[in-house]
Amino acid sequence: MTAPGSPPHEIEIKLRVAEDYELMSQRLCDAGAHYIRDVRETNIFFDTADGQLRTARAALRLRHQITREGQALPSVVTWKGPRTMAQVSSRPSVDFYAQPPEMAELLFTTLGYVKFMEFQKRRRSYEFRGCLVELDEMPVFGLFLEIEAPTEAAVIKARHDLALDDLPVEETSYFAMVRNYLQQHPELNGRLHFPQPK
Repeated sequence: MTAPGSPPHEIEIKLRVAEDYELMSQRLCDAGAHYIRDVRETNIFFDTADGQLRTARAALRLRHQITREGQALPSVVTWKGPRTMAQVSSRPSVDFYAQPPEMAELLFTTLGYVKFMEFQKRRRSYEFRGCLVELDEMPVFGLFLEIEAPTEAAVIKARHDLALDDLPVEETSYFAMVRNYLQQHPELNGRLHFPQPK
């Protein structure tokens, strides 16, 4: 339970998906999940020049979102604190909308933060009995599924009721996956995007 005056906590589990994207989508719908929307995200991370947020295992992110129909949704600013290293992770998280998003970037740079990493993600969102279920496609890394709920027990129950107990847990965050990959590929200049269609 979150103490009064403290930031809310994000409680979720990430599962690795080996199936085809559409096949996994159908599997979720067959289990009773209700489709919300498809978006393409661009996630931009900021930190001090000497990496103070990364040292503290925290993150400051600006997320741009475009729907499948090409509509730009409000951008989201997120601060996240350290996460628990467990199958169901929990971490303090604060989110709010930034409109126009350019002002958020201006604020961050004015405060001394610099942009250091950027990656894209395709996300299909569902609602399932009060839980948020998100099927994600990442460049290089493939497919994942996240279940977020108010409590750890609700996450575990949703995973079971969706018949997803066969999917292995992925404990590495997207942030860590991409950061490690980009460190090995300096030619990408801190950006991991989907290939442009020809």
